[in-house]
This record gives sequence, C-alpha cells and structure tokens, in this order.
Amino acid sequence: MHDADVLIIGAGHNGLAAGIVLARAGLKVMIVEARDRAGGAAKSGELTRPGFIHDFYASNVGLFLGSTLYSEYGGDIRAAGFRIDVADQPYGSVFPDSRALPVYTDAETTDESIAAFSRTDVKAWHDLVKEFQEVAPYLFPLLKLPIPSWEFGKALWRLGRGLGWTRAQELAALLFQSPRQFVDSRFVSPEMKALLIPWGYHLDFNPDASGGATFPFLESMADFANGMAITHGGIGRLVDALVLVFKQNGGEMLLGRSVEKVLVRGGRAVGLRTAGGEVLTARRAVLANVTPAVLFGGLVPEDAVPPAFYQRVRRFRYGPGTMMVHLALNGPVPWQSASMERSLYVHIAPYVDDVAEADREARLGLLPKNPLLVVGQQSVWDSSRAPEGTHTLWVQVRSVPANPRGDAAHSIETAGGWDSIKEAYADRMIEKIERYAPGLRDRVIGRAVLSPLDLERDNANLVGGDSVSGSHHLDQFYLFRPVPGWSRYRTPVAGLWMAGAFTWPGGGLNATSGYLAAKELLKMQR
Repeated sequence: MHDADVLIIGAGHNGLAAGIVLARAGLKVMIVEARDRAGGAAKSGELTRPGFIHDFYASNVGLFLGSTLYSEYGGDIRAAGFRIDVADQPYGSVFPDSRALPVYTDAETTDESIAAFSRTDVKAWHDLVKEFQEVAPYLFPLLKLPIPSWEFGKALWRLGRGLGWTRAQELAALLFQSPRQFVDSRFVSPEMKALLIPWGYHLDFNPDASGGATFPFLESMADFANGMAITHGGIGRLVDALVLVFKQNGGEMLLGRSVEKVLVRGGRAVGLRTAGGEVLTARRAVLANVTPAVLFGGLVPEDAVPPAFYQRVRRFRYGPGTMMVHLALNGPVPWQSASMERSLYVHIAPYVDDVAEADREARLGLLPKNPLLVVGQQSVWDSSRAPEGTHTLWVQVRSVPANPRGDAAHSIETAGGWDSIKEAYADRMIEKIERYAPGLRDRVIGRAVLSPLDLERDNANLVGGDSVSGSHHLDQFYLFRPVPGWSRYRTPVAGLWMAGAFTWPGGGLNATSGYLAAKELLKMQR
C-alpha cells in the first residue's frame, strides 16, 4: 500500500504544476498516471521515422512562458533542461493564386505584408496593436487568478480604474463578440479577416460563436509582440523538465497505473484504487486532472455527490474533434509563396466562410469537405527535430466529428469509423496543402495519422478527440467552468479537487489550473 499527503491523478502539465507547488510546500505528493510516460497532451517523439521528432498534439508554449508557475519556478525548470526556440515569423495565412499574408514581429515588415491586401487595414492593424498594448497589462493577470475571488474582483477594479469605465465596457463588448463580428468591425479585406479568424478555432469558437473574439485578439497580438515559442527538442523536453523538478522536491510518480476508483469514506476522498488492485491512500486530498465525464462517470461513486451536481456534470459539453497528420519530409515545404517558408504556423482555411462551413459540417457529423488546417513548421525553427536537410510537418485538422455519420464530399465511406477512414481523410488534407504547396506529396518520406479516436485512446481527457477538453462557449467558460458554482477546483466530495483544461482558465499549455488548485488546497491545510 502506498500513502501520500496528496494523490494527483494524471501527469499532464497541470498535474505536474500542482505537484511541484505542493511538494515545494513540504507535502508528500504522488502522481498516478495511466500511461507509461508523463505529458498528457504535451508529448513528443519519433512518430514517423527515426530521428524525426514530432509534437504529438500541443506545441506552442507561449502561455506557459507567461504563467505564474514559470515566473516562480522558471530557474529550476531551465536548469532541468527546458529551452525554447522563438519564431519571429510566428503565423500567417495562405490564399488562392499564390498569395500569402505572413505576420512578423518586425512591425514594418508586417505592415508591408498587410498593405499588399489593403492599406486601410494597415491603419486598422495599428489601432488593434495599440488597443492590445493598452489592455494587456490589465487583462492577462485576470487569466492567472481564481474566479470568482476577491483577487479577481480587485483586478477588475484596477482594469476599470486604469482604462476608464467606458473603455473597460468597450473591452468587455469586444471579448463577447463572435470572431466574425470582431474582424468585420475592424478590417475590410477578406484576407485580413481570415488571418485572425483561425485563432478562435484553436479552441472551439467557430466564426459566429459569441465570446469567441477573445483568443483571436489575445493570441494574434501576443505572437506579433513576442514571437511564437516552441520547446527545443520537442515539447516532451518541457515535460521532462517538470518531472525532474517535481522529483527534486520529493515528489513520487507511478506510471502505467490506471485509476479504477476514487475511494470515498464518510463523504471524503481518502485514496485511489488502481485497475491492478493497488490501494493508494491520501491523508489530505486527491487532486484529479480527469475530465468530468470520466471522473464522475465511474471513478467517483454516483451516490457520493448531490444529484444536482451530478446532473450538471453529465451535461458538460465537449467541442468538435481534432485530427493530427504528422509528416517527415526530405526537404522544406514547397510553398507557392516563398514568404511562408519560415512561418511557424500556417493557417489554411482559406477564408472565413470556409471555416464556418467546415464547422457546420462537422457539427452535423460529416467529414468536412474543406476543414481548417493549422500547419506547423517546427523544424524550420528547431533544427534538432529532423536530420540535416529534412523537416517535420505538424498538421492539425480543425475540426472533425468524433463519430462521423457521413462525408460532406461524398467520397469516403464512413461506416467503419475512424480506424478505417483516417488515412483516406488524411489524403484529402495533403491534397489541400498541395494547392498551396505543389509537390509536397513527393517530399513525404514518413506519415503518421492520429484520429479523434486515437487522441481519446491516448488521453481519456480528450473526449471525442476534443483537444481542449470541453467547449469554451460562454455558458461553459469563466466562472461556469466546468459547471456553475464549482469553478474554484473543489468538488462536493470533501478532499477531492479538480484541475485541468476543463477547469478555469481552460485549454492551452498555461499550467494555471494546476497551480491555482494547489494554492487553494494549501489554503485549506492551514
């Protein structure tokens, strides 16, 4: 029998963040992970060929670099081997007829890029940059605070005082806009609008979802200001560093142990039982980085929670699925527009209506004819990821149905499910990229396709292949995440806590929910 002060289920980055905070505070902490390696959705490895390192799912570490965890423990994490590569050409979009709109951290070069489509939009871009510079010092701190809380309320008050209450209300109106409303109210060219729209879909905000303007605003501007960062050698190196820091502070990890039950006695979580029959005891708390559908769908006894809470959790809604296509190439991507050769992320929609139509098809259960592609060229900025002269390509297909009922293009038979159709659908994605990079197919020397079903098999939190562990639409975000009344990481079961992308502040490699949950737990121990 193993015992600890705190048992943590799941060795994703939020579980590791919580473990570091709790272990540094002197508690005996044990992390229990079902897989044989830590990382959750932050993994890297040789998926296609030996010597080619691919980030399986997550890649961009910008949010992590801005996290409170990194500000407090960054020295230890860097000493444990974490390094970054920063792209000064962070993202861009490609369009028919060999046109492209790349963004650079250099303001003048970005102006030239935008001016090729609309000189009016250059001025609108400047206005947006100025707006971001004004609000960012007030807005980003909110994303690092528990909600609701006095700290959050005081930060809102500082925002109102600093910006002025009218300007603060204008900011709130911006954040509640749909992505389409956001771009339509600022830009005139279809290409400039299409440049920003895809950032909403990195979560699950289609162009017409209210509240979806937040991420296009913040991510597009932050990457322009700072560049986009990836982990040198693959995102798994970040996880390795977090594991080492956790262990250096006395933490213990049990890998390859699937949790079968959270043990509840007298209304309190007192431990875990693994599928192998091991009993692990927790003297103070169990912290579960487990999505609600799993945690309260079998791990926690149904009679241990109030019926009203159980029903709210059962209504927790997941977003559409994601498919990943990883390629090993014998040379760089042959983009028609040479300006995209060094863009870390290339979005291929190409236009706003294309994203909206693909989202509609996916939500109807159909394989979209023309889904949004996020093409990551990590090896362009980190040469350690592929042998000299070769490259990796990371393709995120957003979005696809968890259980396809048909094909919007009427060319793929879906009756056999994802295992039988993923390769054919990946072929369609390669064909789409080839329209903007003719000859790409001839450069492919290795390929690995991960369907939504594969994502969920690897990580039970990615239900239906939802890469951000639950919809971020307004009824399930902010203080409503994961369910109303329970956004502060507690549950109705005494001693049972939650953290992960399904809690505030949601998806992304931000380490915030793990950090905040640990801090809240420590307050309860005083």
